[in-house]
Amino acid sequence: MVQEECGAGGILVPLIVWLIDVYQWRTVLIVLGVGIWVLGIPLSFVIRHRPEHYGYLPDGEIPGQSSPSHGGREVGEEGNFTEALKNRNFWKIGAAEAIRMMITMAVITHVMPYLSSIGVSRGRAALVTTSIPLVSIIGRFGFGWLGDVIEKRYVLAGLYCLLGIGTLAFSYVHVTYVIVPFILFFSLAFGGTISLRGAIVREYFGRASFGRLIGIILGMTAVGGVTGPTVAGWTFDTWGGYQPVWRCFAGATVIAIVLLFRLKAPHQMSQE
Repeated sequence: MVQEECGAGGILVPLIVWLIDVYQWRTVLIVLGVGIWVLGIPLSFVIRHRPEHYGYLPDGEIPGQSSPSHGGREVGEEGNFTEALKNRNFWKIGAAEAIRMMITMAVITHVMPYLSSIGVSRGRAALVTTSIPLVSIIGRFGFGWLGDVIEKRYVLAGLYCLLGIGTLAFSYVHVTYVIVPFILFFSLAFGGTISLRGAIVREYFGRASFGRLIGIILGMTAVGGVTGPTVAGWTFDTWGGYQPVWRCFAGATVIAIVLLFRLKAPHQMSQE
């Protein structure tokens, strides 16, 4: 999951592969666990809460001025939370995100075993694995900016389209140079969706209950994140190859795209 939230974490992949080759995976897991304690716990104490506590306001709001009236309006916290749970848009976003996570975690988990199964060397497979989160950084910045210019639901739908193309290309990486469109399309979609996931929840449902709402979304994506790698592994064990599952997953992106296009615009949500 390091790659899911931190694109720069991909730089560590070749190092981890080398450490496993030299010291075995059990020792490497211990080193990584200790590293999380040493770095992660201290960093958790410098995370800040609401910007208002530090004299800042989000999205260019002016002190004393209420947030604009739209679907993501700021209402009472409990009201905002319960209204969101009753809103079909919330569950459409969650279902689309679960599909995305099912696909991305399957690919990220099995990328090296899959490439090895089709004759790609371990070192080259590690470079491909490293490229995914690094290229995703472009998607995080680029599509995050684009989401401020174009409606986020349409940008997300476009990203799911890229994800489907990239996953389909992944099933043909045994063909020369197909690895390039896979890395490009899959990685850009991978990074862009991460940036827009929280942004679209904020736009539709405000900040009052953002933590609880995004927590539910992440819970739904966790189900997809467990399902995808399991199905991919079962496919390989049953049929001796990964190609069928990559093509099925590419087709599943169509469902997510339809869900996103069926979202109502934030200002149209009041009666839903």
